[in-house]
Amino acid sequence: MAETRYCYRHPKRETRVSCATCGRPICTECMRQTDVGIKCPDDARLPRSARTGVMKTNQVLWSLLAGLAVVVVGLPVAFLATQIGAGSLILCGLAGYGAGTLILRAGGRNGGPVAMTIAGVAVALAFLPFLGPRLLEGNISPFAILEPLVAIGFAIYNSRGS
Repeated sequence: MAETRYCYRHPKRETRVSCATCGRPICTECMRQTDVGIKCPDDARLPRSARTGVMKTNQVLWSLLAGLAVVVVGLPVAFLATQIGAGSLILCGLAGYGAGTLILRAGGRNGGPVAMTIAGVAVALAFLPFLGPRLLEGNISPFAILEPLVAIGFAIYNSRGS
């Protein structure tokens, strides 16, 4: 059985309803019926275009956590991409696309500058251990620089939101 949840505006009221946008629990008095589902009063006031890029604190924290996961999972992917020749740009594009999607969804699909920055930095950090030393030595080909740029580009583009 699910744990008991309480309305974020009325802490003594039990509820099974949550906002379709932010996921906070809301009671029947607080819920607002919209074209796209039940929302809390805060999210029901704004049209979707006004909310894009506006992230609440918990959404930023989830995005940062997703960014950390992108770095950890991205390390072996970046290593593989720097070692293989053929197909590395495709691998980097797919990895960047996945990273952007993960960060966008972790942040409540709001996207915007915060999510885009987290996505770009996370992907760059995954490539840094493998390309950093070669960059400092000056011993790197232009193609090797293209791989992280493709991954970063896809991650930023896909985390922008709608």
